[in-house]
Amino acid sequence: MDLSGSMVLVQQLVILLCISCFTSFSDAFISRSSSVFGSIGIQASAVPSANVLNASPLATEELSIAERCYDAWNRRKMDDAAACFADDFTYDDGQYLGSINKRSEMERSFQRWAKALPPGAIVVVDHVAKCPTSGNIGTQWHVEKDDGSDVPFTRGCDFYTVEKKSGLIKTGFKVSEMIVKPSKQFSDALVSSASNLMQSTGRLSSAGNQKLELVESTIESGSIIESYFGAWNRRDMESALDCFVDDCIYETEDPVFVGAFHGKEALREHLVRNVEVLPSACKIILDDLAIDTDSGTSGVKWHLEANGVSIPNLRGCSMYTMDEATGLLKSAFDVTESPVKLPGVALDVLA
Repeated sequence: MDLSGSMVLVQQLVILLCISCFTSFSDAFISRSSSVFGSIGIQASAVPSANVLNASPLATEELSIAERCYDAWNRRKMDDAAACFADDFTYDDGQYLGSINKRSEMERSFQRWAKALPPGAIVVVDHVAKCPTSGNIGTQWHVEKDDGSDVPFTRGCDFYTVEKKSGLIKTGFKVSEMIVKPSKQFSDALVSSASNLMQSTGRLSSAGNQKLELVESTIESGSIIESYFGAWNRRDMESALDCFVDDCIYETEDPVFVGAFHGKEALREHLVRNVEVLPSACKIILDDLAIDTDSGTSGVKWHLEANGVSIPNLRGCSMYTMDEATGLLKSAFDVTESPVKLPGVALDVLA
């Protein structure tokens, strides 16, 4: 099979995914967002009673620039939060159209998000990976109300690069869990349709596979993260599973599969279902890493490609934690950008 044929297959899969998501998106978004945001009482957020991050105050000098940004947001000091970004920065939110590259726009975006949440809501950082070599920062977070309870559908991952001269954020990428989640019936239907497409169209030639293996990562650090993604790209699921401890927990938030998989057997089933959806032409490309050996965490920014061409709206971030005794992965949280994006002003409607 030639490369153009495999690209047609990938395009068909993407179109199938987008149509399926969009068909259920409008009604589901309205009903789900009404119930979620209505139950928590949307109004302009009040300033929290304490300077809180990770549910406890920390000295500013102990925080990374990303954590300082969250801390300022939690105190509703949106100008201070926006000041954490360099003069020439780019920020992408995977749920919304376009990029932000001005501090004034960043401040407005922070204000909109605060107004769309309950009064006193704060960002709690679950894991942070601060790479001492590159300066990259990866985070996993969720949002809590002022009574300590979680705000529904507000978990996510961020990835930041830092400008060396200023120490400020150069690029930022945020991905959040979806309000409208795919059902098991949808996932099963997509797997079945994808399998039928691949059977009727054929698989990528071995020559194409060899070409793509050379570009499956844009970075080289020899980390266990790269070993895992490299094995997945080769469709060597046993080697991929060897990167995890037996009692691992793997969580995913993407347009096809949403759930938590406990243990290697559950993870094996999940990985196999992924392979059934995506043809061998598709590879996960690691754009950047934030490996923090002190905390045993790794943040990852990645995207999906077919034959070296990026597939639209299939970028994401992940957070991994390592088992100190074995050096293997013990938990993972993958979040993919939304396949159906909203204009940034949509937050004004919700607020």
